[in-house]
Amino acid sequence: MKKILFLAVSAAFVFSSCSNNDDDDDNSVNIVGVWKPSKTLKISGSNGNIISTEMASTCNQKSTYDFNANNQLTSHTFENDSNGCTDFGSQTAPYSYDMGNKKIVIDGDSYDVAKHTSNEIQIVIDYGQFNDDNIEDHMILVLTK
Repeated sequence: MKKILFLAVSAAFVFSSCSNNDDDDDNSVNIVGVWKPSKTLKISGSNGNIISTEMASTCNQKSTYDFNANNQLTSHTFENDSNGCTDFGSQTAPYSYDMGNKKIVIDGDSYDVAKHTSNEIQIVIDYGQFNDDNIEDHMILVLTK
Protein backbone atom coordinates (compact mmCIF):
# COMPACT_ATOMS: atom_id res chain seq x y z
CA MET A 1 0.00 0.00 0.00
CA LYS A 2 2.96 2.27 0.64
CA LYS A 3 3.61 2.06 -3.12
CA ILE A 4 0.08 3.29 -3.77
CA LEU A 5 0.48 6.32 -1.52
CA PHE A 6 3.93 7.12 -2.86
CA LEU A 7 2.67 6.88 -6.45
CA ALA A 8 0.29 9.60 -5.47
CA VAL A 9 3.13 11.64 -4.01
CA SER A 10 5.35 11.14 -7.03
CA ALA A 11 2.51 12.55 -9.07
CA ALA A 12 2.90 15.63 -6.86
CA PHE A 13 -0.41 16.41 -5.29
CA VAL A 14 -1.43 17.53 -1.82
CA PHE A 15 -4.77 17.54 -0.13
CA SER A 16 -6.06 20.50 1.81
CA SER A 17 -9.26 21.96 3.17
CA CYS A 18 -11.13 24.60 1.22
CA SER A 19 -14.37 25.08 3.11
CA ASN A 20 -15.13 26.60 6.49
CA ASN A 21 -16.87 23.49 7.80
CA ASP A 22 -13.55 21.62 7.70
CA ASP A 23 -11.94 23.69 10.44
CA ASP A 24 -12.31 21.10 13.20
CA ASP A 25 -11.77 17.35 13.27
CA ASP A 26 -15.04 15.51 13.79
CA ASN A 27 -14.67 12.29 15.79
CA SER A 28 -18.08 11.08 14.57
CA VAL A 29 -17.13 10.94 10.88
CA ASN A 30 -16.33 7.71 9.13
CA ILE A 31 -13.50 6.90 6.73
CA VAL A 32 -15.72 4.53 4.71
CA GLY A 33 -16.32 5.81 1.21
CA VAL A 34 -14.57 6.78 -2.01
CA TRP A 35 -11.87 9.45 -1.69
CA LYS A 36 -9.98 11.28 -4.44
CA PRO A 37 -6.58 13.02 -4.37
CA SER A 38 -6.74 16.78 -4.16
CA LYS A 39 -3.23 18.01 -3.32
CA THR A 40 -0.07 17.44 -1.31
CA LEU A 41 1.19 19.77 1.36
CA LYS A 42 4.65 20.16 2.78
CA ILE A 43 4.41 21.42 6.36
CA SER A 44 7.21 23.00 8.40
CA GLY A 45 8.13 21.04 11.51
CA SER A 46 9.33 24.20 13.23
CA ASN A 47 6.18 26.33 13.02
CA GLY A 48 3.45 24.31 11.25
CA ASN A 49 3.33 26.68 8.29
CA ILE A 50 2.74 25.36 4.78
CA ILE A 51 6.04 25.25 2.87
CA SER A 52 4.40 24.32 -0.43
CA THR A 53 1.14 23.14 -1.93
CA GLU A 54 0.93 21.10 -5.10
CA MET A 55 -2.48 20.47 -6.61
CA ALA A 56 -3.30 17.06 -8.07
CA SER A 57 -3.15 16.98 -11.86
CA THR A 58 -6.29 16.28 -13.86
CA CYS A 59 -4.89 12.80 -14.46
CA ASN A 60 -4.21 12.12 -10.76
CA GLN A 61 -7.69 13.31 -9.86
CA LYS A 62 -9.03 10.23 -11.67
CA SER A 63 -7.46 8.08 -8.92
CA THR A 64 -9.75 6.72 -6.20
CA TYR A 65 -9.25 5.29 -2.71
CA ASP A 66 -12.28 3.23 -1.69
CA PHE A 67 -12.23 2.49 2.05
CA ASN A 68 -14.82 -0.29 2.45
CA ALA A 69 -16.73 -1.11 5.64
CA ASN A 70 -15.06 -4.54 5.64
CA ASN A 71 -11.64 -2.91 6.25
CA GLN A 72 -10.45 -3.36 2.68
CA LEU A 73 -9.00 -0.45 0.72
CA THR A 74 -9.24 -0.61 -3.05
CA SER A 75 -7.14 2.01 -4.76
CA HIS A 76 -7.24 2.75 -8.47
CA THR A 77 -4.27 4.89 -9.50
CA PHE A 78 -3.70 7.16 -12.50
CA GLU A 79 -0.40 8.97 -13.09
CA ASN A 80 1.09 11.21 -15.74
CA ASP A 81 4.02 9.65 -17.57
CA SER A 82 5.63 9.83 -21.02
CA ASN A 83 2.54 8.16 -22.53
CA GLY A 84 0.13 10.70 -21.04
CA CYS A 85 -2.30 9.72 -18.31
CA THR A 86 -1.62 6.07 -17.48
CA ASP A 87 -4.04 3.80 -15.63
CA PHE A 88 -1.99 1.74 -13.17
CA GLY A 89 -5.00 -0.39 -12.27
CA SER A 90 -6.50 -1.35 -8.94
CA GLN A 91 -4.98 -2.82 -5.81
CA THR A 92 -6.75 -4.03 -2.69
CA ALA A 93 -5.18 -4.13 0.76
CA PRO A 94 -6.41 -4.42 4.35
CA TYR A 95 -6.63 -1.30 6.47
CA SER A 96 -7.52 -0.29 10.01
CA TYR A 97 -8.30 3.18 11.27
CA ASP A 98 -7.95 4.38 14.85
CA MET A 99 -9.74 7.72 14.76
CA GLY A 100 -9.03 8.49 18.42
CA ASN A 101 -5.27 8.11 18.00
CA LYS A 102 -5.31 9.50 14.45
CA LYS A 103 -3.55 6.48 12.95
CA ILE A 104 -4.31 4.51 9.82
CA VAL A 105 -2.59 1.22 8.99
CA ILE A 106 -2.68 0.20 5.34
CA ASP A 107 -1.27 -3.19 4.39
CA GLY A 108 0.87 -3.16 7.54
CA ASP A 109 2.25 0.38 7.06
CA SER A 110 1.22 2.93 9.69
CA TYR A 111 0.47 6.58 8.88
CA ASP A 112 -0.49 9.56 11.02
CA VAL A 113 -3.74 11.32 10.18
CA ALA A 114 -3.32 15.08 10.47
CA LYS A 115 -7.00 15.90 9.92
CA HIS A 116 -10.25 14.06 9.20
CA THR A 117 -13.64 15.61 8.50
CA SER A 118 -16.67 14.30 6.67
CA ASN A 119 -15.28 15.38 3.28
CA GLU A 120 -11.50 15.51 3.76
CA ILE A 121 -8.74 13.38 5.22
CA GLN A 122 -5.10 14.45 5.49
CA ILE A 123 -2.62 11.58 5.76
CA VAL A 124 1.05 12.17 6.64
CA ILE A 125 2.87 10.15 3.99
CA ASP A 126 6.47 11.25 4.49
CA TYR A 127 8.81 12.97 6.91
CA GLY A 128 11.94 14.78 5.77
CA GLN A 129 13.76 18.04 5.28
CA PHE A 130 11.69 20.17 2.90
CA ASN A 131 13.19 23.53 3.84
CA ASP A 132 16.61 24.62 5.16
CA ASP A 133 15.98 24.83 8.92
CA ASN A 134 17.28 21.32 9.82
CA ILE A 135 13.98 20.48 11.58
CA GLU A 136 11.98 17.51 10.34
CA ASP A 137 9.00 18.52 8.21
CA HIS A 138 6.15 16.37 6.90
CA MET A 139 4.33 15.77 3.63
CA ILE A 140 0.56 15.37 3.70
CA LEU A 141 -1.65 13.72 1.11
CA VAL A 142 -5.09 15.34 1.07
CA LEU A 143 -8.01 13.20 -0.06
CA THR A 144 -11.53 14.52 -0.52
CA LYS A 145 -14.96 12.96 -0.99
